[in-house]
Amino acid sequence: MKKMRTSQLTARFSSPLEAVWEAVTDNTDFSWRSDLDHIDTKPDGVTFVEYPKKGSETVFTITEKQPGRLYAFHMEHAMFTGEWTGEFSKTEDDGTEVVFTERLTIRNPAVWLLSYLLMDLRGMQEAYARDLRRKLGESDEKD
Repeated sequence: MKKMRTSQLTARFSSPLEAVWEAVTDNTDFSWRSDLDHIDTKPDGVTFVEYPKKGSETVFTITEKQPGRLYAFHMEHAMFTGEWTGEFSKTEDDGTEVVFTERLTIRNPAVWLLSYLLMDLRGMQEAYARDLRRKLGESDEKD
């Protein structure tokens, strides 16, 4: 039986929704991501491959893109498959709130327990939010 892992992070940004949306969905600009070496975007416009500084590549296929509202994709990696969603909303002070949800199915049940040591999902989400905050020119305040 395959084992699933889920992590969810809500992050608030003082930047307008359009700026946050653009930063998250522009797969050609990865310079702000501290975890990535590079990204290859495919001509189909829905597939991209992330190459991390450590580890092996992950193939992403965009499954939903509702501008300013929802960005979702499917992930394929040697160790897991999964789904990622970002749900965007405007805050009362014209900032942005994003709920990032990641669901992974570990391919090898024997590796599932080890995955907690090898893949800190929450920590990866927090690092992404910190990097995004820096990209937007915001302080490193805690979410």
